[in-house]
Amino acid sequence: MPNVSRRDRAEAMVTGARVVALMRERGVSAESLADSVRIQRSTLENYCAGRRIPSDTLVDIARTLGTSVAYLLAASDDPGNGAVAG
Repeated sequence: MPNVSRRDRAEAMVTGARVVALMRERGVSAESLADSVRIQRSTLENYCAGRRIPSDTLVDIARTLGTSVAYLLAASDDPGNGAVAG
């Protein structure tokens, strides 16, 4: 990714890992999550692999997985803390 700092890349990797972990914990498939947030499965897979997630998509992912954006961004260690209301 051009013009992306090492820190931004590391943060995106953490976010992707948290999305993957929550998908496993909640039994949500990549296809189901992608459909729910109206993106291609391949796009979701890129996010899970560490590509930066656009903020509007991040909110949709958090809502669908029943967590907070803060948790996905590693600003909180509580996956239930501040969950986005649907």
